[in-house]
Amino acid sequence: MGITRDDRAKAARQSWVVRLFYDRDGDLHGGRALAVVGLLAVAVVLGTVMVSFAGAAFGPETLAIGALIVFLAIKVPLLIFVFWVLMRQGGGYTQSDLNTTERSRVLEHLVQQAREARGRPDEAERLRWAAREAWRIADEAPDDERQQAIAVAVEISGMRPAPQDRTAA
Repeated sequence: MGITRDDRAKAARQSWVVRLFYDRDGDLHGGRALAVVGLLAVAVVLGTVMVSFAGAAFGPETLAIGALIVFLAIKVPLLIFVFWVLMRQGGGYTQSDLNTTERSRVLEHLVQQAREARGRPDEAERLRWAAREAWRIADEAPDDERQQAIAVAVEISGMRPAPQDRTAA
């Protein structure tokens, strides 16, 4: 599979910010993002301290102006950066993100999770979650793979929680 020429061309067209925080596969460089957030947090603290000292020395007008500058110059960019990273990460995998092998692995994992849920106190919730995920994958699967995904979803949906032993209470 690997990285194709089109992938490299697409990566080259992205902004320097995207290339700085994401690799060619689209995975976040967590250390880099954490370092930037840490540096911005330190800048917020230092800016707040400096504004506090300036406000104490020169009066409340200076404090108000300095607080506004710290807010607009540091806190807003920090929030925008964190929001940007979260929005790029998305809300989980989608059909376009999964190839045949990955989809099969996810379905196998869901069956395994459903079987391992047997006997646990939260078994019913785990089975409902696994069935919901399997049906979502079946809904998003391409036509040639949909039957396999539906079979797994039906299998998990058919699993019932084990009856609780009421004599032990």
